[in-house]
Amino acid sequence: IVIYHDALRAAGHNPEDFTVTLMLHSFLSDTRDHAREIAREPMKDYLRAAAGLIKQYAWAFPAFKKPKGVENPMQIDLGSLDEDEMDGILEFAFERYFNDSGLFGTVEDAIERVKEVKAIGVTEVACLIDYGIDVDLVLEGLKPLAKVVAASNQEVAQGDYSIAAQIARHQVTHLQCTPSMAQMLTMNDEARAALSGIKHMMVGGEALPGALADELRQVTGGHVENMYGPTETTIWSTTQTAEAGQGAVPIGTPIANTHVYVLDDAMQPVPIGVPGELYIGGAGVTRGYFQRDELTAERFLPNPFADGRMYRTGDLARWRPDGRLDFLGRADFQVKLRGYRVELGEIESVIDRHDTVQQSVVVAREDTPGVVQLVAYLLADGAVDEAALRKEMLQSLPDYMVPRHFVTLDAFPLTPNKKIDRKALPAPTLGQAPAAPAPVAAATAPAAPVDLGSEAEISDRIAAIWSATLGVPQIGAKDSFFDLGGHSLLAVQVHREIRSTMGVQKLSITDIFRAPTLGALAKIVAQKVGAKPAPPQPAAETPPPAVAPAAAQPTGDPLQDAMARRREMRERRRNR
Repeated sequence: IVIYHDALRAAGHNPEDFTVTLMLHSFLSDTRDHAREIAREPMKDYLRAAAGLIKQYAWAFPAFKKPKGVENPMQIDLGSLDEDEMDGILEFAFERYFNDSGLFGTVEDAIERVKEVKAIGVTEVACLIDYGIDVDLVLEGLKPLAKVVAASNQEVAQGDYSIAAQIARHQVTHLQCTPSMAQMLTMNDEARAALSGIKHMMVGGEALPGALADELRQVTGGHVENMYGPTETTIWSTTQTAEAGQGAVPIGTPIANTHVYVLDDAMQPVPIGVPGELYIGGAGVTRGYFQRDELTAERFLPNPFADGRMYRTGDLARWRPDGRLDFLGRADFQVKLRGYRVELGEIESVIDRHDTVQQSVVVAREDTPGVVQLVAYLLADGAVDEAALRKEMLQSLPDYMVPRHFVTLDAFPLTPNKKIDRKALPAPTLGQAPAAPAPVAAATAPAAPVDLGSEAEISDRIAAIWSATLGVPQIGAKDSFFDLGGHSLLAVQVHREIRSTMGVQKLSITDIFRAPTLGALAKIVAQKVGAKPAPPQPAAETPPPAVAPAAAQPTGDPLQDAMARRREMRERRRNR
């Protein structure tokens, strides 16, 4: 490693800018003798299969009689050794490994070994644990290894398992996630700070807006790669390095041993620039769906252009003149509007090129029966000049593809797998471009610390922020943020509002999830700012039983159904 560092310096590099990983055979137990007993025979069997290592240890073994004419370890004929000689060499080799060249013994032994390798410039230790030890013992041995990790690295706040904390705790250098998750991380101060240590960001699962890619490049200072590929083709099939100043980042070119085709309805290749459905062939295509023969036959088709089969992705794409692919969205996101077939992904890619837009989602809504209109939802840096955006879009799209409404949001709702939940997007305000809800008084307070007084006052302030964010009035102490319609991105927004407007800088994002009810979160905030606890509430008289209102019948309109559920919820609270 010293020679390696000297070579880096000679080449004009700083060795501290590079990661040095050392792989060590590992097994830890309560006592050093027990660890030696468990590891001995598996390690000897492992070494027996490594001829090069055996020859080197035989050469260094004091009791080994070097054959006549042999001048270096590689000239030794292992076949000439009898069983006793081989076992003696293996026992010697194991002891050298156990005492000097591995991560063996107790937790204390391993911590000292880590200190030694750190001192010579090692930045990561990879633990080789699967060299023949029983699986159950290997898994049990992960517990003491976790103690070594905790003792050998700078520890983040105990109990904090946010993504930011995990990145810092494990010194993560490579991160893969969806664009929606990446967008959420950039909205959180702790996460942005943690992302600065990421050297390679791999983003996939959705279209990657150029503005988000630029922000990730700026925040991480590293490499951002756009990844595309469905599970049925073994995850990734094409990639593209994000470049500055793009609209939607292309999905690039196929990886090795992969073929991609953009075909029309007649299964013929389409010209450059013409949208078509994307098909994938090559070594990554799987055999099909387990016990679903009909679906397999529908999606996995004979490849007319090469050997084997190809997978029908259901995604729309087009070739660029430079040989790269643009992702245009799902084929099932195509809609019929005024007799025209409209591809929503194509509209999104045009919107994403606008200066102030970070990311967009376009949907076709039928909030008024029989009237289908395009609505664009935007994440933006500041206010969006709708007139300028419309004029810009009309230079690339026909007028029927320009959305009727533009809705600017603080964050997009997400599904459990961190993709945009299109069904949860709010209805626009009819007759005008909707704006974000006006902040309440509590949300306009200064960012500097304020005198919050008591836990009751804190509860009122948080309730006001929740009301402004969720659009739900009369929030009680037992109400859960997530039961009222909150989700992960709104939790990030609420966390930011509480910290900035109430001056509670010690509040972490995980507190929102650990204490989802208003009362529980108010207690945590009160503890962090030293506010007076809430006085005990006198026992309330039991009210006469109320007749529960009949459950509202679904209307088919998501907005009306959601409002009906909220009215029922408020009615139930009043009847408690």
